[in-house]
Amino acid sequence: MGVKIEDLPLRLQAQVRAQLDNYAKPIGCRTNVPELTPKPTPSPAANRGKQAKRGRKVPNKTESDYQRHHLRGMDARYEALTFRMANGHRYTPDWVVITNEGKIECHEVKGGYALGSEQRARLAFDQARVEFPWMVWVWAKKSDGNFQKTVFRTE
Repeated sequence: MGVKIEDLPLRLQAQVRAQLDNYAKPIGCRTNVPELTPKPTPSPAANRGKQAKRGRKVPNKTESDYQRHHLRGMDARYEALTFRMANGHRYTPDWVVITNEGKIECHEVKGGYALGSEQRARLAFDQARVEFPWMVWVWAKKSDGNFQKTVFRTE
């Protein structure tokens, strides 16, 4: 089960659309998403240096690899939404995907090396899952060159 943007309260719909409109779709995504027309920009990998200098976040190598292999042809936007949680923390998933049915999925991507920040990211991911159970949440970890995905959805 997932939530459609239209199922959200009007105020929240406006916030989600405003955040999503600030992010362009990667090349090769579907274009028939109603009311979501992103600004065209070159691929994130092509402008990695320029965008980073301007303060704009771009996907790292692992996140780009995940997009290329698992989100191809989907309406996937990098760090498009930020969730404010009850404990005062914020969480921004790596990829926000709008499915063909108009449902929202949040994907968190981690590389093969266990960094100290991974535990903090997992805590924030789990907290967001608890506070926003109507969304589909995906935790993807790269191991031995492949991604192991765990999908969390409320039925």
